[in-house]
Formats: sequence, structure tokens, C-alpha cells
Amino acid sequence: MCSGRVSPHFVLKAFQKGADGVLIAACHLGECHYSKGNFMTAKRVEVLRDMFKFIGINDERLRLEYIATSESDKLYRVFNNFTEHIKSLGPSPLKRKVAASE
Repeated sequence: MCSGRVSPHFVLKAFQKGADGVLIAACHLGECHYSKGNFMTAKRVEVLRDMFKFIGINDERLRLEYIATSESDKLYRVFNNFTEHIKSLGPSPLKRKVAASE
């Protein structure tokens, strides 16, 4: 799958459903099998981060990483680092709103 297929709607839905963070892994720029998918993703992530700042969500809860399929060590490090960083931020402020509405 191409990171270009990750719709901003999916990212927002994940947070609405109570996710504390979202990590998108994409091919390195210039190495996309589908030509421009990772460039589109980079632009979408910028827009989403601006939106997060506007609505009061820490934009560090969304991360875009460029990882080739051959970089399994990097993938492991990025997943662990992101998980620890999200834990240090604590639960998403939206999680409280989701729990209150249920």
C-alpha cells in the first residue's frame, strides 16, 4: 500500500475513536512506486498538524516517517520511539471526550 492512500479522514477518525497518536510510514521521497504518493502524504500531514494546533491537539501526536522496506531496524526503532513519546504525552485530550460521550 502507498502512504498516499492514507486519507486525512482516516487520521482524524483514529483520533476521534480515541487513538493517542498516529504514525504514518512512507517510502523515502523520490522512491514511491506510485510516483507522488509520499509527496501528497507529506503535504497532508502538514495540513493536519496545522489543524491540530488550531484545535488544541499536540501536533507531535502525528508523525510521518520515511522508511524503506529494507529498513526493518529503523522501523523497529521508529515504532518504539513513537510509542514511548506518545506515552510521555499521556492520553489524547480527545480520548476524554470520547469516553464522556459513550
